[in-house]
Amino acid sequence: MGAPRITPEEIVEMHRLYRIHGTYAAVAKKIGRSPSSVSKYVQMRDVPRNIKIAVENLSQQTAR
Repeated sequence: MGAPRITPEEIVEMHRLYRIHGTYAAVAKKIGRSPSSVSKYVQMRDVPRNIKIAVENLSQQTAR
């Protein structure tokens, strides 16, 4: 069985950590995910639309 699904909250955290650390590998090490997963979600590459919307909404709430 693989790793648990990545939540929108976790994606927001990936973005935050990437702004701080600047590398996918550093973020992956901090949160226990693979650098390729971090890369996918920081770049929002091939991410379903509903996940993109959820992340955008969470990001706006966090910024307040």
